[in-house]
Amino acid sequence: MRARGFSLAELCVVVLIGVVLLFSLLPVSLGLLRQQAGLDAKRLSVEMFPLLWERLSADLARASAVAVSPPFPSPAFRLDLVPLREEDPEVSWAMHGSKVERTSTRKKPDGEVVSATSTWTLPGTFSLDPGELANGRLLLRWNEGKETELIALACGRPTEKAP
Repeated sequence: MRARGFSLAELCVVVLIGVVLLFSLLPVSLGLLRQQAGLDAKRLSVEMFPLLWERLSADLARASAVAVSPPFPSPAFRLDLVPLREEDPEVSWAMHGSKVERTSTRKKPDGEVVSATSTWTLPGTFSLDPGELANGRLLLRWNEGKETELIALACGRPTEKAP
């Protein structure tokens, strides 16, 4: 008996399936690599800014309140987030010009306090909207050249499984 090889049509179908799988998984893998590189980077580009916004949003979702210091419009300010639950870390965000610093402080079960700080440089600057701050609301303004983006900040509950 002779061993039967693959026909040209069968090879083309297998190669076509491989190409389709490669191109369908490529955006997912590139997105994950870009996200990891963005969170580890010290300097963020405009494309990486949404990753920083997602991190700030996640911190605010796990916070019951936020304190602003100083309590008036300033080019440099700090947001101290009060954790919603006891096991959540205390997080503070310091923003001064194009520099953003996130400090997370967590208490381990044995009582040891562990702190981690990440610092990023952005292509734009952050400021608090003074009119909204006077009304007791936080509205963050991000300026990058002629472009301005407004980001409303609110504390909330994280998504949890129903009992």
